[in-house]
Amino acid sequence: MGKAFHTQLRVPAEERFLHLAQGHIRDLAHAAGFPDKDVLALELAAEEAFQNICTHAYPDGTPGDIVVNGEMLEGELRLEFMDEGLPFDPALLNSQPKQMKSETFGLGLKLIHHSVDEVRWVNRGRQGKAMCLVKQMPVQDAAYNDTQTAALSPTDDHHSRSEQVQASRHPVTQKQSFIIRPLQPEDALQVARLFWLTYGYSYKNEAFYRPEGLLDLVTKGVLMSYVAVTQGGEVAGHAGLLRPEPVPMAEMALLVVSPLYRGQGLMQPFFSALTTQANEMELFGLSFNSVTSHPVSQRKIIKSGGCPCGLDLGSCPPRQFKAMALEDGPRPRESFLHCFLYLKEAPPAVAYVPKRHQRIIRLIYENLGRYPASAKDLTSSDQGLEQRQEGFYTVSFDRGLLKGVVRVKAADERQWPEIRRATEDLLNIAGAEAVNLDLPLSQPSTADLCELAEAAGFFFAGVWPHAAEDGDMLRLIRLPAPMDMNTLQLHSDFSNELAQYVGKEMDRAMGLK
Repeated sequence: MGKAFHTQLRVPAEERFLHLAQGHIRDLAHAAGFPDKDVLALELAAEEAFQNICTHAYPDGTPGDIVVNGEMLEGELRLEFMDEGLPFDPALLNSQPKQMKSETFGLGLKLIHHSVDEVRWVNRGRQGKAMCLVKQMPVQDAAYNDTQTAALSPTDDHHSRSEQVQASRHPVTQKQSFIIRPLQPEDALQVARLFWLTYGYSYKNEAFYRPEGLLDLVTKGVLMSYVAVTQGGEVAGHAGLLRPEPVPMAEMALLVVSPLYRGQGLMQPFFSALTTQANEMELFGLSFNSVTSHPVSQRKIIKSGGCPCGLDLGSCPPRQFKAMALEDGPRPRESFLHCFLYLKEAPPAVAYVPKRHQRIIRLIYENLGRYPASAKDLTSSDQGLEQRQEGFYTVSFDRGLLKGVVRVKAADERQWPEIRRATEDLLNIAGAEAVNLDLPLSQPSTADLCELAEAAGFFFAGVWPHAAEDGDMLRLIRLPAPMDMNTLQLHSDFSNELAQYVGKEMDRAMGLK
């Protein structure tokens, strides 16, 4: 096996840079020893790949780059055209509605397939996607005359092809009618494209940029996915219920609407469809995590009956909303206001917490319309060691979010040394920028674990109703550095009261007060 050689070229995704990419491919092909006929074929494939990315990956003049990677191996040349534009899945292309297809796009793919020996696609989540081309060296090099090479020359004009592509469509202002229904496999590509159009590649869950990742979540039952479809079959929006744990609640999330159909009032029909689904699943209710970088979604959720009960600080890297003009410069990690909406009568609350948190816990439950199960003291565990259940917890780390989660399912303060060590590993080895510690409020040992965790830098963040298998969940957070609470934009009076309490607890945990 001979030595492999690698090259890379990055250029803006604009047609005026096409000749740079073709020149790179031409020089690489000559260096690999291909005859002139094959060199010209590779130039043609490069032209089509480059044009397709410029036309289809970055719509409406969205700026972006094309990265051309070359890998010269013994007997073959591999070329990779990478972009961070709209998601694409060729396996679903034939099932897309007619308006989603492009004759020039299909022709370009055929020309690429005829120019090389192998074409494959790679979805890379937030890193975008790549078209990989493989050209095998001929068994025996042959001489080709000018007539033969001329037969492979491109005959279509770049500008005439570009003119065939439809101009950017403007948002639809006339009121439309939509069908709200469960997601079908052929919808997955359009949904992935909606996430890119809304967030670029800044959305917190990478699976939603890959059609196969989205469908996998649906198949596993983690996601109940619904789409809004126009009369012509175009996916105009998406919303879903997330339920990664077998608990009697789900999170209403993943609401994205095509820029063409914003302002059409899709949130209400999605809300109706998903609450119907939740009632069929016999859930207690639904949770909502609204961003705190703006109050719009909070206002809608609270108006619909969602009650603020927690504040998830520094939960994920900042999102880039394409529809909003955000300030220049670095932005803090995104935080979320956690709200809960009951769909059936709320059960009595059982919450074992340290005494200093009892007042805010009571206010949270009153806001939710719930009251304690009894008046007994719920400040500490009074069980004997021989009666206690053995502790059990899980640890996870999301590399994309730089976030760790320690989820305690069976509380036992004797396991605190292990939990603390796991937390330190998440922060110092994995590089987590936030660590959540989730504790089951209905278990007496939670009060003792809470005391231990807060002495080690965790702070109170709120109550997550029915997020534990046996009741509600207490969330504590540990951050490497304090957050500026003044950057939060909160809608309701109770949200601000909760934020004031969480901010004071954060300062206490970090020794600022």
